[in-house]
Amino acid sequence: MNPNVELVDLGPCKKQLRFNLPAEDVDAAFEDMAKQFQKQANLPGYRKGKAPLPKIYSHFTEELAKEVQQRLVNECYQKGLEEHELTPAFPPAHEELHLQVGEAMTFIVNLEVVPNFELPQYKGLPANSPRVEVSDEKVEKAINDVRRDYAQKEDRDKALEDNDYVIISFTGMHKGEPLTAIAPTARGMSEQQGMPLHVHADGDHDHFIPGFTKQLLGAKAGDSLDIKVTIPDEFPAQPKLQGLDVDYKVTVDKIQEEVLPELNDEFAKQFEVENVEGLREKARKAIHDNETGKSIQQVKEQVHKALMEQLTFEVPDTPRQQEMHGLVNQIVRMRRANGETEDDIKNSEDQITADANADALAQLRWRYACQRIAKEEKIQVTDEEVSRMVIMQAQQTNSDPKAAYEELRGNPQAQDYWRTSILMQKVLSFLADNAEITETDPVEDEEHDHSHGHSHG
Repeated sequence: MNPNVELVDLGPCKKQLRFNLPAEDVDAAFEDMAKQFQKQANLPGYRKGKAPLPKIYSHFTEELAKEVQQRLVNECYQKGLEEHELTPAFPPAHEELHLQVGEAMTFIVNLEVVPNFELPQYKGLPANSPRVEVSDEKVEKAINDVRRDYAQKEDRDKALEDNDYVIISFTGMHKGEPLTAIAPTARGMSEQQGMPLHVHADGDHDHFIPGFTKQLLGAKAGDSLDIKVTIPDEFPAQPKLQGLDVDYKVTVDKIQEEVLPELNDEFAKQFEVENVEGLREKARKAIHDNETGKSIQQVKEQVHKALMEQLTFEVPDTPRQQEMHGLVNQIVRMRRANGETEDDIKNSEDQITADANADALAQLRWRYACQRIAKEEKIQVTDEEVSRMVIMQAQQTNSDPKAAYEELRGNPQAQDYWRTSILMQKVLSFLADNAEITETDPVEDEEHDHSHGHSHG
């Protein structure tokens, strides 16, 4: 079979293939198909399989044409893709088909193709990586954090100091009105009985309202106080209260101190080690692994960014539109979850679409680049890796792993999704492994002891 295939270039990712298959090839295909029909045909007046070909042609005109069309269109199309080295990004449809016995077959296919682009240099991308150093201070801090998890709170008869714990009851008003009149969901900020708080002299680290607990310093159990606070302009817990002045009437119910368990071999044994030294080693290893993981993650982010800056090729329209619609839905869902009204969302429509479009373009460029790099470097994903990933995902979301695996087996689209997703992770790891890494000094954590506490509000 020898079709003539003409390629018309309609754009970087849009092509048109025009097919012309000579009449003798068409006739040969019809005759071949007619003979297959003949073997099975039961026509009146003839034994099974013995009806002459002209009878077959006249009796099965439509069925023959349908089978021949399907076969010839597919074969021509595959030849056209091979001849012009095209990879469709989307299943196309054929148009303007002409098929008749004794005549040449002609048809057109408009298709969107995977972009053909120059891959930039992807080995040796630049990245900074902090040296992993685990100081004794970090180890002690980690162990104290663990001790704090096992701490007991004991009542104290004393004046309240920084880092103590307090149990209070209160009511909060703005201009004589309860806060629930302004924000119905703010019950926890409007009135509470027996609420535990961690006291912070540094107001910014207050886990309730910045500057609230530092005004309690020096109070004793049984005291009543008036406290004034201004809700910050950035207060995600209750957007409607942002910027308001609130008057609190507070009663101090109890003052408590945190008593840490003694650091001894007995305590250490709870963590499957023999003694305190063993606990320190375990903590050191955990910190080291955690910081190494963070460092690798940072390198991956940097090489991803460095490669993306060099990718400027066009992407096919239909996949971009699909990707974009998915992202728009995602953004809208997130905005609703953050309490935005439908009007707010409608007013941001253009911005949402523009953001989603930019992200869709970036995601497709990254996906196509990953597929090309994977091909160059022979990076592959096995069926076993796909199954493992799906089972792990099921376990993390408390779904039934067996059911997830069965569902995957019957769903080629899901298999493709996971395969692509794992492939992109593997390519990213490959880029990080082959990056040009500059070692930098470790960054010291700003947050030392403020991170520990309980959030309310």
